Amino acid sequence: MNTFYRYITVMSLIVLIGIAGQDAFAGNKDRSGQAGASELLINPWARSTGWGNAGTANIKGLEAMWSNVGGTAFTQKTELIFSHTTWLKGSDVNIFSFGLTQRVGETGVIGLAVMSMNFGDIPITTTEYPDGGLGNYSPSLMNISLSYAKSFSNSIHAGFVMKIISQSISDMSAQG
Repeated sequence: MNTFYRYITVMSLIVLIGIAGQDAFAGNKDRSGQAGASELLINPWARSTGWGNAGTANIKGLEAMWSNVGGTAFTQKTELIFSHTTWLKGSDVNIFSFGLTQRVGETGVIGLAVMSMNFGDIPITTTEYPDGGLGNYSPSLMNISLSYAKSFSNSIHAGFVMKIISQSISDMSAQG
């Protein structure tokens, strides 16, 4: 009998959560589709990107700084990466990346990573000149990441990362 009541309770909770979740909306409908700093979602490191970010829980070393900063705690001494990628082949979008992690003390690791995106020259267009002819502009994006990770035991590793972003086009820029 006790098992029957437990089953009914669990099924009732599942149904209630399912019904409540259907009416949950977040954000403003007038602003749907807008986001800032979406370049933070792009993984600049080749090995982890090549696996489709499938090993996020197991990633170790400098590449962990992007997806699982606690994994940088596995750095033994110093790790250094320089990377250049043509993103979306044929689009003239280039990603340049640099990363450094350094063990400090017995269990701590500090890290620095810089990712810069270059979009090449884009023609300036207006409603009067839809084909361009007014010149070019070159947007650029840069992310600087500072991290610290620590091993608390053989199986517990944690860390934090602070990211500073910078975006610019021909007539304005933003940092945050």
